[in-house]
Amino acid sequence: MLERAAAKWPDDIGIVRGTQTLTFQQLKSAAEQLASELVKFDIKPGCKVGLMCPNGPEYVIGSFALFLVNAVVVPIFPGLKEREVSILATDLALDAYCYSPQFESQLPQRLRGSLVSVALQADSLVLHCGRRERCDDTEADRQRLASLGAPLIRFTSGTTSKAKGVIIPQSSMFEYTERFASVYGIQRGDCILNLLSMAHIFYQVTAGMLRGVKLLIEDASKIDAVLRGIREHQVTHIEAAPSFYTMLLTEKDFRAEDLRRVKYITSCGAPLPDSVTAAFRDRFGREVVQRYGLTETGPVLINTNEDPSKRGSLGVAGPGCDIRLKDGADEAVDIGEIQVRCAGLFHGYYVPWTPREDVLDDGWFRTEDVARRDADGYYWMTGRTKTMINVGAVKVFPDELEAILLSHSAVKEALVFASPEPRFGEVPHAKVVLRSGAAVNARELLRYANRDLGVFKSLRHIELVKEISKTHTGKVKRYESEER
Repeated sequence: MLERAAAKWPDDIGIVRGTQTLTFQQLKSAAEQLASELVKFDIKPGCKVGLMCPNGPEYVIGSFALFLVNAVVVPIFPGLKEREVSILATDLALDAYCYSPQFESQLPQRLRGSLVSVALQADSLVLHCGRRERCDDTEADRQRLASLGAPLIRFTSGTTSKAKGVIIPQSSMFEYTERFASVYGIQRGDCILNLLSMAHIFYQVTAGMLRGVKLLIEDASKIDAVLRGIREHQVTHIEAAPSFYTMLLTEKDFRAEDLRRVKYITSCGAPLPDSVTAAFRDRFGREVVQRYGLTETGPVLINTNEDPSKRGSLGVAGPGCDIRLKDGADEAVDIGEIQVRCAGLFHGYYVPWTPREDVLDDGWFRTEDVARRDADGYYWMTGRTKTMINVGAVKVFPDELEAILLSHSAVKEALVFASPEPRFGEVPHAKVVLRSGAAVNARELLRYANRDLGVFKSLRHIELVKEISKTHTGKVKRYESEER
């Protein structure tokens, strides 16, 4: 797609971030330049390379350079700390790193290995590459990945020993791109404002290349820059997390007129409170729409309906996507687990290596999310069978936080659960049972638990309790114990 975009629209702007502007041809040339250095650096087909860059040209160039040499991109969220990156690197046995200089301190010293630095543009677009001196995986493992032609392993956990990487083939990446571009009517002359992490969602980038449109990247927390970008670049599509729309409602300088060219205002990555959507419509006269997807499936339920009666719905099935709700053995239900069958499914899991066929239920992927379907075919989330906590589109797993709490000598039992929070949607809270005679308070435990955690994973509140409800077999009654 990048080669095609550079051939058809070489001088068209492909990506903008602040004062940095690159055409499709410049993106292609930079990716080829980096790819040639990667080859010299012994990055071979099938090598797993952790990519740690900010949203913007570096991430795009790094990704396509690695695609070009048939390496496997493993996105690393920039918010992770050194300990978390170290666990991820061990779990996925990374061969090398490609990263922006500002993140070097977040890479464990023992994993940096030999380094090469590549300047990609005069205005200091620089990427470092670190090759591990010793690789834990075998040559056979690398060859198996190379034979799949899968350019991406996106991790679902990545911060515990139970981390598993989702292997995404080229065909699925292309399917996600076409699905997104088709549903949202991406066409020449458009400009996509992307405020979502490229480490989590990449098809906005490739959709821009597919249709030859400009991709505008900004930091969602810098509202002034975002508003300036919307006006200057005549944005037609906005892609953001719910927290952005909450912040936007407090901006006095933003007007309904600023949205006149915007076709779709989309929220994804976390639930969007109805109160925010209603306030947004009252002020700007527009509905914020949503979509639903997973790493294993890409976007599968898409809501582009601005009728308030469909506010909060996940939407209808995307092109080429079959959706069913299943409750136990019964498939003909209007409330049940969302299951997906589509052309863009993942290849399998890397840790442990599990082929897709061993995961699917007769061709259907089980999401473990529960929804209802209305008479118009729109789906509405009603709950989760997963225990995962979604903090502003960042996945947080209770088991990891509970293990940290239990490592404290004063803690006997711990339960971590999601608690509603206006900005991030939900955040981790905990209940803790202390050992007899322990002298520690909740504030001290909170400081202990959060000392090595990034802002998204940090516990927000700890309640000291006398007991945590359990089943007769001794397992915690997680949902009975949570206060949502």
